[in-house]
Amino acid sequence: MRNNILKLAWRNIWRNKRRTLITAASVFFAVIVSSSLKSLQRGAWDSMIENMVSFHTGYAQIHKQGYWQDQSIDGAMEQDSVEAYFSEPIKGLKNYLPRIESFALASTGNNSKGILVVGADLEREKEMTRLDQNLR
Repeated sequence: MRNNILKLAWRNIWRNKRRTLITAASVFFAVIVSSSLKSLQRGAWDSMIENMVSFHTGYAQIHKQGYWQDQSIDGAMEQDSVEAYFSEPIKGLKNYLPRIESFALASTGNNSKGILVVGADLEREKEMTRLDQNLR
């Protein structure tokens, strides 16, 4: 019984060869285009993550305990406590960079905008992000 159904289906597929070939080609090209676009999207996504990690946040951030409750600059870690945290080598850690970030209001005339203010050690920033090599 099952063999007969398969034989009937096979004959039905090839009854109209032109329709079968058009359908098969459409499916083939749809799979190729879909795979290509997915690869392009994945590459762009990975590139965005790599750029963000290498130029701004890094792969990890360390905050003073309780920082996330109020997220105030008053809860910033002192430089000595950051240095003490990294006094012993950490496996897989290549480099670290202490930064302090806050928001401010910049205005001129009738216009005002919120801005991000970042404080960093410029020499260590150059070493980690290599951003100075991209500036002209």
